Amino acid sequence: MRKDFNIRIFQICLISLILFPMTVSGMPGKSYYHHSADRLFWFMIISDIHIGASGSQDTDYLTWAVNDARNIINPQFILATGDLTDATNGGEIPDKQFSEEWEVYRQILDTAGMHAGFYYDIPGNHDHYRDEDFAYYLFYSIQGNANGTTQHSWTREFFYGKYHFLGLATAGNDGAEFSIWPWDNFGDHAELTSGEIAFLNSALASHPDAEITFMFGHHPFEADASDWTETAITNGLDDLQDLIDLYGVSLYGYGHTHNYVEDTWTKDIVNNIFYMNIDSLGKSNEDHYALMAVDGNGVSMIPAQKGLWPVVMITAPADRCLGECPNSYAYEIPQSRFNPIRALIFDKNPVSQVHFRIDITGDWYPMQRIENTPVWFGWWDARMFASGLHTIEVRAQGSSVVIDRVITSINPNSYLEDSDEDGILDGVEDANHNGMVDAGETDPDNPDTDGDGIQDGTELGYTSEDVEPGTDSAFFHPDLDPSTQTDPLNPDTDGDRLKDGFEDANQNGRVDSGETDPNSWDFRAMPWVFLLLLNDE
Repeated sequence: MRKDFNIRIFQICLISLILFPMTVSGMPGKSYYHHSADRLFWFMIISDIHIGASGSQDTDYLTWAVNDARNIINPQFILATGDLTDATNGGEIPDKQFSEEWEVYRQILDTAGMHAGFYYDIPGNHDHYRDEDFAYYLFYSIQGNANGTTQHSWTREFFYGKYHFLGLATAGNDGAEFSIWPWDNFGDHAELTSGEIAFLNSALASHPDAEITFMFGHHPFEADASDWTETAITNGLDDLQDLIDLYGVSLYGYGHTHNYVEDTWTKDIVNNIFYMNIDSLGKSNEDHYALMAVDGNGVSMIPAQKGLWPVVMITAPADRCLGECPNSYAYEIPQSRFNPIRALIFDKNPVSQVHFRIDITGDWYPMQRIENTPVWFGWWDARMFASGLHTIEVRAQGSSVVIDRVITSINPNSYLEDSDEDGILDGVEDANHNGMVDAGETDPDNPDTDGDGIQDGTELGYTSEDVEPGTDSAFFHPDLDPSTQTDPLNPDTDGDRLKDGFEDANQNGRVDSGETDPNSWDFRAMPWVFLLLLNDE
């Protein structure tokens, strides 16, 4: 139990205001519903590999993870959250570190081309038994060998922001041997020392501009009271939670328990954080690894089983019930006719069909793939759906048929973006959702893509009734004659050398008195053609 919690929170808030008035990152509510998949990335998490355990699952599954799975999923990186080796050398009870186990572990990784910029491995309690200085970990692990440390900090940076990741060494620093006694935590004296806390503080302070900060360790914050064999961080948790509060960390992920659990941690901290337990790659019968994605700063996570394809994960809308329902990091969505639904789908074989439906009993609607990506998207017309919670399902047919589902919430007061205020939502203009202006698409950041003086929405026949709340009605020019349209990608729709905006002088989409028709070729634009016709006579 943390002491004097209210006083500590006051101190944290005061320190953050004085020292870091504009630097707290990753606070709840920063996720956003975005039309494009260009703000989406994902990574792969494995845990409790236990190289050296009896049988072959440990080596077979690690080999598969860093080869076949890596090639199909193509993650930003792979994270291994401890118990890399078993410390049994094929026996039943952990004894000490065995070079034979560590050499097999490293050989699998080297053969697969793993390196310190892609594979992030942190130590667990099995990697520390009777090795006070973590000598084996520092010599054989990818990160330990590359950096000479047991804790690690790394980032991924994109045009839309920086994301900070921290690997914590929660294993005890005493090199204790395994114990059969529960009151001795079985020799697993998990802790974070003052030096380890100082490392984390320095790393967090170095990335105040991170959109989201993720922490991963091997141990849970608290042992499950229903499982007398479980151990957790015994020292340093108060200081760790202080850092989580101060820097706005959004998620803590861990292994150790050989279970997969999505939860939130609420105890003695200011803002709830995602609290995610990763199952064992080397010893579990299912949920051998997990995928985590960030889409518009919304976090998605799903467990997966070795060799079972396809893997389906909905990334937008963000799951309103990930960890808890509702979770404070997920946004609500509008009652729009163009709500994007987005999912990652990975398969070793071609995916033939992907569909979505709403509220379990609804009709299935087709989705389409964004070219050269594992991302699929569809449009949900939510105008007739009531405000409140709704279930979204995505079904993919590939090597087998797999369904993922999330919960979202409709809020009539929310809206999708029309960045250029031309009456057309960004997601409609970027029709293939790849974040680029491709052939056949209007520019979501330019209200007049072809530069003819008429807004894109006006040319396409958008009226005041067609636009959604995300459009500024003071800027948008509604089409006063939607029965006719001009080409927003051709400044001279009728080819008479007069720009559409010149012929439609008031740019209202209607042929008014004194205007020529931008859809009808006008001889006045090219009088020499008229003269040629007269000469022919």
